[in-house]
Amino acid sequence: MPRPADSSDLERLGGDLRQEMSATAAGLRREIHATGEQIRAELRQEIQAMGEQVRTDLRQEIQASAAETRLQMEQFGSRILARVDSSAAETRRYFGVVAEDLKSDIKAVAEELGALDEKVERFRGEVREDFGRVDRRLLHLEVRVIGRSGPA
Repeated sequence: MPRPADSSDLERLGGDLRQEMSATAAGLRREIHATGEQIRAELRQEIQAMGEQVRTDLRQEIQASAAETRLQMEQFGSRILARVDSSAAETRRYFGVVAEDLKSDIKAVAEELGALDEKVERFRGEVREDFGRVDRRLLHLEVRVIGRSGPA
């Protein structure tokens, strides 16, 4: 039959139990801490790997977008150049017609100017003749007036 435990045995047993529990708790804390560190390290690695993958994916998307944008810009530039060329050709045709109209107008004005020059020259000739007649009449009138009044 086991002997009854006395209080010193119980105290020693309680102290041993506390030490063992304390040692077990410290071991568990170390183990939990080590496991936590390991999990953190694994998470960091996963996050870094995911970050690298995201960066790689983004670079590829950016490069694809840039290539597509370049292609669209080239197509847009080609369409604009075609429109500019078309507009330039239309403008040349329009101003060609305007130039021909202006040449016709200038030619008509030049012909009218020539006709006016001829009329002015004729008018000058007529005016000279008329002034010549007036001068002769004035001379005749002067001669008459002087002849009637007698020699002075």
